[in-house]
Amino acid sequence: MTVLPPLTDILDLETVEEGVFLGPPVDDGRPRVFGGQVLAQALAAASFTVEDGWPCHSLHSYFLRPGKPGRPVYYEVTDLRNAKRFCSRQVLAIQRDEPILQFTASFQSDDGQSESVQLTAPDAPHPNELPDEETTRDRMRARMPEHARDRFNTTWPIEIRPTDDSQWFESKAQPAERRVWFRCRDQLPDYPNLHRCALTYSSDMFALQSCVMATSMSPFDPDLQMASLDHSVWFHRELRADAWLLFAGKCVSVANGRGLASGHVFSEGGELVATIAQEGLMHLASSGSE
Repeated sequence: MTVLPPLTDILDLETVEEGVFLGPPVDDGRPRVFGGQVLAQALAAASFTVEDGWPCHSLHSYFLRPGKPGRPVYYEVTDLRNAKRFCSRQVLAIQRDEPILQFTASFQSDDGQSESVQLTAPDAPHPNELPDEETTRDRMRARMPEHARDRFNTTWPIEIRPTDDSQWFESKAQPAERRVWFRCRDQLPDYPNLHRCALTYSSDMFALQSCVMATSMSPFDPDLQMASLDHSVWFHRELRADAWLLFAGKCVSVANGRGLASGHVFSEGGELVATIAQEGLMHLASSGSE
């Protein structure tokens, strides 16, 4: 079993020079760097250049190349805007002189006042009513093909409790919705952008699964190729990523070898704290193709 470092260690970037930061290498056994790691480190780098700790309210990104696991990533931050209530940053994540992520984030001062309107949180079992992560993992490993079991040999810094793990094993297209409770395993300091980084890290773990479920493809098919293409997150309200959060996602479209999913993240008390949109490659390679 591979146990990844705490999220605070993953986000502990080294300052190389003004506007340039170095992310610590993490090797989770995957063939490419986990996209959520690069997103979260890019947001951390951008946040370090924002005075007064303004919280991020949105981020948008394109994955350009797969990163190599176990190697550090450099984050080059450019100031795009510094205004009275908003500021924007662009980040290029670079590995071995090649950009692997193009990222922009916008930050807002906390003096904005307005009415509050939101979607209603969906019905879902409370996480304390669901099996713990170890029980769920053992049950899923027993049902999945042997070649796919390695992906469940990693303990992530995020604890996950899906409301229905049987969705993974349906052999036909099914309702394209997915609901998952998640939280950071370790308590986080009271820095708003750190909790946003933790949610951003987690946001790459769930969304595209709903697109696979909406088709007749199996997530365990060795010919299924999936990779994130672009990713956006909007933060609506304050949140704590070390408390239970509910991700409620759905498939929007699958066409031309791409899937688009959207999702909303709610606090345990039902507050809408974030919205996620992600598009990814969903290509079923022909048998015997490279």
